[in-house]
Amino acid sequence: MEAAALYVRFKDNLATIIGALNSKLEVRSMPYNVSIPLEVDLLADILRLHGLEFKSETAGAARLEDFTRWFEQNENAVMDTLQRVMEDKRAYMKTAGGVILQKEMLIRRLEYFNETAHTLQVMMRQQQLNSPKHFRYPFLLNQ
Repeated sequence: MEAAALYVRFKDNLATIIGALNSKLEVRSMPYNVSIPLEVDLLADILRLHGLEFKSETAGAARLEDFTRWFEQNENAVMDTLQRVMEDKRAYMKTAGGVILQKEMLIRRLEYFNETAHTLQVMMRQQQLNSPKHFRYPFLLNQ
């Protein structure tokens, strides 16, 4: 998906992910409790470089709810910052793995939220259609 479309869909993707995580959807076998807080922190690092401060100690995927509440309070500033970063082709940032362009780092975060939202939408649609479970996880057999 084009970077501009990822930017435009960002708010909707956050809402989709939170809606899915707060539904009866079974996500215990998915890595979201590890990956979501990491991605939120990486996005917060980009925003911090531009003066926007988000911090949360909430564990697991619930950190996204903290971020979304903060985002709703600072939506205009966040979206302006995201747009500025998208337009800047030369700004870079230091990470634990080296130096990376801020724009690339942002695009990867936006792609993650877009793909996660899409995956969760598909899972919810399958659940609504009463699709059979594809895998037999031991902890799901007790239901």
